[in-house]
Parts: sequence; C-alpha cells; structure tokens
Amino acid sequence: MKHSVGKTITTTGSDVELFTVPNGYVAEVTTLFISNTSGSTASVSVYWQHAHDATHKIYIINGKSLNSKDYLQFSSGSIVLKAGDSFQVQTNTSGISYIATFDLRKEFPMYTFDGE
Repeated sequence: MKHSVGKTITTTGSDVELFTVPNGYVAEVTTLFISNTSGSTASVSVYWQHAHDATHKIYIINGKSLNSKDYLQFSSGSIVLKAGDSFQVQTNTSGISYIATFDLRKEFPMYTFDGE
C-alpha cells in the first residue's frame, strides 16, 4: 500500500525520524521531496538508518544547501528499506518540510548481505 509521510522540522541540528519500517514489512521509497519554507538558506540532510547498527548511516543527501523558498526532489530511482530501518532528516534552519512517498509491503524476512 502506498504512503506519504511528511514533517516540517521545527528543531535544528538534531536528527529527526521521518518514518520507520514496521516489523514484517519492507518499504520501497520512490520519492523524497524537501521544501525550504523559511526565509533563509538551509543545509539539509537525509540518511537511511539501518536497524541492526545505529552507526550505519547511508546518506542520500548530505549538507545540501537549499535556498529560501526552493525545493529538492528525488524521484529517479527507488530505495528498499527492511523492517526496523528508518529515514532520518536534519537541518540547520527551522521551517524545512520533508515528504517521503513509499510502497509498504508485507514481506518475509529479507536476506542480509555481508557488511549491510
């Protein structure tokens, strides 16, 4: 089933969870939209947090400068997250909106590759 989850960030400088994949499911993220509604330029980051290792962060966007009233969209591929994996976001400016669109599917446990 398709879902979209959105949050407007009001705290700066700390990680904010956009969503976590529930147990027994996988999520295929197809779109990530970030909008700077603030009056100043912002630095935005998004990373994939693996459930099995809190230090394993895969950055999709890392410190991208986003001008006031501008937006950034990722929609030219997909990322598959396993149960317990999450999308985390961070910004240095209040008023940044993040939206992730994903297909949430009930699945058998997925194989974990070495170093993943």
